Amino acid sequence: MIGISQSGARRAIIDIGSNTVRLVVYNGTPRAPSVVLNEKVNARLGKDLGRSGAISEKSMRLALAALSRYATLLRLLEVEDVQCVATAAARDASNGPEFLEAVRGFGLSPRLLSGNEEALASATGVIAAFPGASGVAADLGGGSLELVEIEAAADAGTPATIGGGITLPFGTLLLPDLRAGGEAKFAAAVRGGLAKRGWGVGPHEGGRGKPLYIVGGSWRALALQAMRVLEWPVDDPHGFELAPSEAMRLARQFAKGRIEDPDPRISSSRLATLPDAAALMAQIVGQLHPSRVVFSSWGLREGLLHMQLPASVQQESPMLASVADFAQGARVCATDAMRIAAWTAPVCVQSDADADLRKAASLLALAAMRTEPNMRTEEALAWALRKRWIGLDMRGRGMMAMTVFANSGMTEVPAQFTRLASKTDLERAIGWGLAVRLCRRLTGGVPGGLDATSLAVRDGTLVLTLEERVRPLYGASNGKDIKALAEWLGLSWRVETAGGTLIEA
Repeated sequence: MIGISQSGARRAIIDIGSNTVRLVVYNGTPRAPSVVLNEKVNARLGKDLGRSGAISEKSMRLALAALSRYATLLRLLEVEDVQCVATAAARDASNGPEFLEAVRGFGLSPRLLSGNEEALASATGVIAAFPGASGVAADLGGGSLELVEIEAAADAGTPATIGGGITLPFGTLLLPDLRAGGEAKFAAAVRGGLAKRGWGVGPHEGGRGKPLYIVGGSWRALALQAMRVLEWPVDDPHGFELAPSEAMRLARQFAKGRIEDPDPRISSSRLATLPDAAALMAQIVGQLHPSRVVFSSWGLREGLLHMQLPASVQQESPMLASVADFAQGARVCATDAMRIAAWTAPVCVQSDADADLRKAASLLALAAMRTEPNMRTEEALAWALRKRWIGLDMRGRGMMAMTVFANSGMTEVPAQFTRLASKTDLERAIGWGLAVRLCRRLTGGVPGGLDATSLAVRDGTLVLTLEERVRPLYGASNGKDIKALAEWLGLSWRVETAGGTLIEA
């Protein structure tokens, strides 16, 4: 069995932030939920807090109109599991209590998060998306910036530890005023804010030399623009990584002002905040000296969902959960796919670290076979480069896509994949795909065929063994498949019965 929880009831998060008020409805597998509805309104609740200390009448009116709509939609959708949370603007505004009371009038139950609770939820979202994450989660919102340390557990089955965190008044609504005095004053303000909380200096270095996980809509917009500038082959910014030097170079370029040739997926409101967000990123990277910068599309909302899950579900592989849920839509049974992965294991397993990746690749390879034959290549390419996969890094994307290609009999590596994974990794993935191809074309992927056949490597020879009762399964096309796999692996090959009788190719 794959050990992945089944799809559950719909769940919803209403996130009342300082810049946007958003509703997201999720369904699918609990460990890797998929979005079925995502709406936001740029109410800018925190816009006037620095001047008046209160949410403006216009912002409150926009937010309440959106929240009334969200409450009505949720009733119509019959979503019962709803978390409604409010963050910095409602927390800091003098009329925050009045605003939240109006929200309750729609039948919602808003929960006012403290700065620590907000940071904890965001860090939990990062941990949920990147198992084994260790470093700093940085979440940029409209009213504040949260920085939280994450420490991976020594035992893979134990959740990561969320350590010290700080909240700083560097939200996107506040950055224009902070930068108005010039870059030198802005840099001093950021450096001073970090130092005051003991970050970036002294014995507490705030994750220095470890990954920096970037969260927040304005920083995702920066990732999209960086991917455009770099002509990156993947569309989704989740999991996109930059070396610190590259992150600094691009952030400084974008911080100068008007963005040339902006990515069309960036909204006008996000585009307006991008230079300020870029300037802040340059300062944070320069102060914390991370080993790499990783962009996460999961943050506070997904962290809140993850916190609700039983520990057993939290420990599931989000990659397997994500791919299994997707494959189910193509009528591919995860259990059958795992049987095929086990059948091919004797010639594919080289590292336990890639065991889940190989299983996920097998699942996707089988799902691809359910698509229109003349569209399989295009589908596989789109799945690899455009689909959001949780828990899958760029190397994994490339290897999974190459497995799908090889399962269709194609061993030529597309140029895009070479930017995602090394030549050695892509060659391994071709071996995975050729093994899946041999298995499914020989056995039909059915338990009886799998149980009566096996694959092994003995003394430099790839050996396919069939029980006598299923000997008719083997034919000329299977001979071509095992030959292709053996030659790719640099092995000789033979086919025999369980009693040791050779079967002619």
